[in-house]
Amino acid sequence: MGSDSQTFSKVLIVIGLLAIDAVWIALTDFRFDVQSALKVIAVTMFCSVVAFIYRTKRPMRTFEVVCTETTILLSFTAAASVLSYLVTSLDRPLIDAELIGLDAKIGFDWLAYVAYVSERPLLGLVYSVAYLTILAQVALAIIVLGLVGRIERTQQFVAAVMLGALVCIFVSAILPSAGALATLRPSEALWGIQRPVVDLAYKQTFYDLRSGFARFISLDSMRGVIAFPSYHGTLSGLLILAFLDIPYWFWAVSMLNMLILFATPIEGGHHLTDVIAGVVVAFGSWYVAGLFYKSPTAPLTKRAFETPAVPA
Repeated sequence: MGSDSQTFSKVLIVIGLLAIDAVWIALTDFRFDVQSALKVIAVTMFCSVVAFIYRTKRPMRTFEVVCTETTILLSFTAAASVLSYLVTSLDRPLIDAELIGLDAKIGFDWLAYVAYVSERPLLGLVYSVAYLTILAQVALAIIVLGLVGRIERTQQFVAAVMLGALVCIFVSAILPSAGALATLRPSEALWGIQRPVVDLAYKQTFYDLRSGFARFISLDSMRGVIAFPSYHGTLSGLLILAFLDIPYWFWAVSMLNMLILFATPIEGGHHLTDVIAGVVVAFGSWYVAGLFYKSPTAPLTKRAFETPAVPA
């Protein structure tokens, strides 16, 4: 499949998601803040124009790909975020009891982990800062991979991010979870002086969508409502895979995202099983996305130590 065909397929996915969102909102009591979409539209249009210029007027393939993939991912993220809210409103039975049971089987006690981190405020601060870098890392990955000439790696990464999001949304629609924080609801005294990024007030949006209380969607105030699988876990896994054989970058990206994976149960209020499932989604999405690009996907461990050839 050619690069243009792959790009067109991504655009069709975005259009399909926008259509689903529009029809769902039109047929229900949801309302959408159209004005909140203007920023996304403006940025995507700007990136599209720049991509067009560097494709036709001043050909520069690497910069064109960066702009094109950024445009696609921005549009997709907006559409997918709205869809995550809509599927949460289906109010299907929660599976948190089962996830807590799975955590127990692998020896993980969420409350004990919270207590351990709370006794070490500096660790909690490091966790919070690392956790908040994930979206910036995704944006940086597109720029770095594109500008170092890894064009198909850039395209594969964006495809995998999109696929991973769709899988997480689909699974959460069928098997919704409130997360460990919202289920166990620890006392305030357990947290100590360092507060997590996601607190019970943040999680209230999830419950308001399920109860029917929240029916106004604005891109200016979107919150993550998917707990299982953890999309933070998926993105961290994909970032590690994307930089697998990129000298210097791989180790820094890997260490940061391993830290994020350890932080996610605390900062995102997740069960450990959520995080593990998110990483599984990352590997599956990376493999499937790789089927449509020439960039090889295996063997993974060997390529982490190889020095790539310098483009001619």
